[in-house]
Amino acid sequence: VKKLNLSPILSPPPVSRNKTSNNELETTPLSTRKASKLSAVIGDGSFEAVMKERAKQRREKDDHTVAELRVCMTNMDESLSQEIKRRIESTTSLETMCSEQISAMEVRLNSIIDARVDTMKGRLDQIENKVEDLNARLEEEQAKIPHDIEQRGKELEVMIKSFQEDFNVEKNDRLNREGRIMKQLTDHAEFMGSQWNTEHTCREESVSKLTTNLENHESSRTEADANFEFLIETELNNLKKDIARETKERKMEDDEIVEALNRYTDNLQSSLSELSSVGN
Repeated sequence: VKKLNLSPILSPPPVSRNKTSNNELETTPLSTRKASKLSAVIGDGSFEAVMKERAKQRREKDDHTVAELRVCMTNMDESLSQEIKRRIESTTSLETMCSEQISAMEVRLNSIIDARVDTMKGRLDQIENKVEDLNARLEEEQAKIPHDIEQRGKELEVMIKSFQEDFNVEKNDRLNREGRIMKQLTDHAEFMGSQWNTEHTCREESVSKLTTNLENHESSRTEADANFEFLIETELNNLKKDIARETKERKMEDDEIVEALNRYTDNLQSSLSELSSVGN
């Protein structure tokens, strides 16, 4: 609904502050001015008609909006009822499917449990059979063990007697072997003692000979070192003399070269001076 601009109707006309307007208002009678203001406020009835027309349009628009809202609400109720119905149907189908799957799972679990139970029963039967076999063998062993123990005791007694006889024989044989070994060790010790004394004497003689040879070698080495030192000193003296002689000869040769260069320089300067004089 558009707002009506009632400011030109309700508000009084602007009052001019010019001297001409003031004069006209002063000349106009008071009753005439009040009538003109009232007619300006009330008008000729067009304002009421406009307001009624606007109110009618607004009611029609509101009625149209309410009708549209009622149609939307009806559509929404129908959609909601359809959605509720669809959800109920889907829930029912889901419950049915879950019930079927649960029933199938129960059947599978029962079959697996039955198979496991049958397997366990078979294993228990096998274990019972093994236990019965073990009990039978245990009874047989209980009957056989005393007889076997007695027989094994007799065999062990015979073995101990034979072992004692063998031990006595081995003991006598060992004593004989020990006597022979002791005699061999004594003879070997005597032989080794004699050999040791002989070797010790030979080693002492060899050491004395080696000491003599070493002393002779040391004396000859000392003499050879002295001769070598004398030879080295002689060679060094000769080398020093040769170096001094060579140095003296080199110095003389250097002096001759210097004199030759001086003569060459003098001759060159004289030649240059002659050439310069000829050119002038």
